[in-house]
Amino acid sequence: MAASKVTDLRKRRIERLADELEPYLRRGHAIVDVDRVPSPDEWRAAARLAARRNGWQVRTGLSRIEGRAFAARVDPEFEASWSGRP
Repeated sequence: MAASKVTDLRKRRIERLADELEPYLRRGHAIVDVDRVPSPDEWRAAARLAARRNGWQVRTGLSRIEGRAFAARVDPEFEASWSGRP
């Protein structure tokens, strides 16, 4: 039973982070220094959750050289809005 509680805590952290990341992804991207987040993997999962909730497509990754995690929207609707395409 203890394992399910740990999973629930992780899920709640990801959901809370997704709420925080949504405004950034609405504008196109989010970047964070990995030393500022407890878990870069959870941060990336939260970005994917925020995108999924809104029907967006997103790419996430880690730049170990720069020490950053990133998430960028790649859905056609967003790309059309900033590229001037119809």
